[in-house]
Amino acid sequence: MRCSRSHTLTYLRHHVPADELTVNRLFVSAYLEVRGVALPRAGFLSRFVIKHSDNENSILQEVCRRIISDFGKDITLETMVQLFEFVVSPADRIVTGAIYTPIRIRKAIIANCLNNMTIEELQKIHAADISCGCGGFLMDMALLIHQKTGKPYSEIYRENIYGIDIQPYAIERTKILLSLLALIGGEDEDFEFNLICRDSLDVREDGWDGRYRNFDVIIGNPPYVCSRNMTDETLEKLKRYEVCRTGHPDLYIPFFQIALEMLSDNGRMGYITMNTFLRSVNGRALRFYLSNQGYSISIIDFRGYQVFESRNTYTCLFFLDKADRTRTIQYAVDENSELPEAMNYNIIPLNVLDNNKGWTLNDFVTTTAIEATGIQIKDYCPSRHGIATLSNETYIFRPEKENDRYYFHDGFRIEREICRDVVNPNKLNTVDDIDALVEKVIFPYYIEDGRAIVYEPDEMKRRFPRAFAYLKAKKKVLFGRDKGDISKYPQWYAFGRTQSLVMPRYKLFFPKFANMALKCVICDAPDLMLYNGLAFVSDDERKLRILKSVIESEIFWSYIKKNGKPYASGYYSLSGVDIKHFGIPEFTSVEENELLEIDDKNEKEHWLKEKYRLSLTRLSSR
Repeated sequence: MRCSRSHTLTYLRHHVPADELTVNRLFVSAYLEVRGVALPRAGFLSRFVIKHSDNENSILQEVCRRIISDFGKDITLETMVQLFEFVVSPADRIVTGAIYTPIRIRKAIIANCLNNMTIEELQKIHAADISCGCGGFLMDMALLIHQKTGKPYSEIYRENIYGIDIQPYAIERTKILLSLLALIGGEDEDFEFNLICRDSLDVREDGWDGRYRNFDVIIGNPPYVCSRNMTDETLEKLKRYEVCRTGHPDLYIPFFQIALEMLSDNGRMGYITMNTFLRSVNGRALRFYLSNQGYSISIIDFRGYQVFESRNTYTCLFFLDKADRTRTIQYAVDENSELPEAMNYNIIPLNVLDNNKGWTLNDFVTTTAIEATGIQIKDYCPSRHGIATLSNETYIFRPEKENDRYYFHDGFRIEREICRDVVNPNKLNTVDDIDALVEKVIFPYYIEDGRAIVYEPDEMKRRFPRAFAYLKAKKKVLFGRDKGDISKYPQWYAFGRTQSLVMPRYKLFFPKFANMALKCVICDAPDLMLYNGLAFVSDDERKLRILKSVIESEIFWSYIKKNGKPYASGYYSLSGVDIKHFGIPEFTSVEENELLEIDDKNEKEHWLKEKYRLSLTRLSSR
């Protein structure tokens, strides 16, 4: 269910003080009033009840009206979870990674972790969410234990569930939700909670509360914060964990190791988390760690499906059972997030996976066979990203008109001699003629001994006074690149990066993102440049023609759909990490001639499938 909350949150944003106590009082009082629940007598919840004589009462009535408008009169505790999560400030979302987890996801994780547990085991369970946010997972866990065992909430809160979060307001809101859950269940008292405001990254520190260890179950949604948004203190803490020793790990990465260290010997964990650790450099150390531990793992990969509202995240469900040492991964794709009861898993031994390059789990047998075929594409032919001016709107343009000396752009004349042709290969799948993609780029460099050297200012002013005047007019924009730190640029008008300034004669252009089998173009143009997209480059045109035949095939596209990073609208990434392990058969000279002479697309597809099928047969017989 998506959270329809526009009226309520818009009103709060513009008319209500931002302090947490006021917001909590409004939400609790609105819930009680709209639901017609008797006012609590217990001291904790009573703090959040707005009386008719209170100053906030008029605001409360308006909030009630808007909540009814957004949610109807059937306001539930799930509504409260959504509202609490969505009033976290955008700044806090960046720093702490707070995000609302839909109820069906929470229940699916809990059901998996509690699968086959007896009533007696549930009565004694120690279950935790170590990044609990506003307490949605803990609320669902408490409800399930109560329904299955009949145990009072007061005992469940005291004996069975535990929560940790770095934010004080999150802990308070968790207490509110759990108190409301008990209140509507007929229990009105001040409860004894096992909820602490701590950073779970500190679990290894002296003085950590020993009660918050040795859990039977850990569930949750670890925080999503990339390394560039972390505080220096958090980055320092990440160094304590071996799973954070490669790349620039996101904050969710150490929560795998923390959970495993906090679980009992027979414990289980269940997360909804990013799926990028399966293939990324950032996740490499985590893959080695999980392989070395050897526990049974289950993964339900949502691929491109967006589970979280207003958040472009690519997620999976991850389960681990410390009692099971079968050293396997059960992997399933659920691209529509349907979560059927009978999931169709493929079982893959951990010892056959390549932790260094990444886990290619989707259609594992075929994918592994393709990657083991011949020469991997990264070794067959080098690829290049486009130029990085860091101000394409300044350097790249389509001339308004031209003559034999100048291009005319933005009220300036720009010398033709300082310009080069440039294309954006990302548009290739929608444009048949590459000539229609050709633009001009101001190129303030000369080539010497295969290196691009930026012109000195005096030479620029002497040879290209018009272009220099244009760049001076854009000086403020150019000085704003790299957050204003251009001290390492050889000249202020140099490109932001030096990549792809000099390239081989032949280029095989292809898009960085695609939603259909590729259409590629080979160009014989030493000075032709690219931006945004990608190109394979070589001085051997024949090699690129062979490569073009392969990457335009359905074999390649099927591989990308299974293993490339998915995006919205059916697009997939073709960046290096997504394609570099694709195998190119080692064709004989005769086979190369055969492939290049086939004009019919279907015939070429059949020819290539036979070559890859032969590789698959060889792999299976090893």
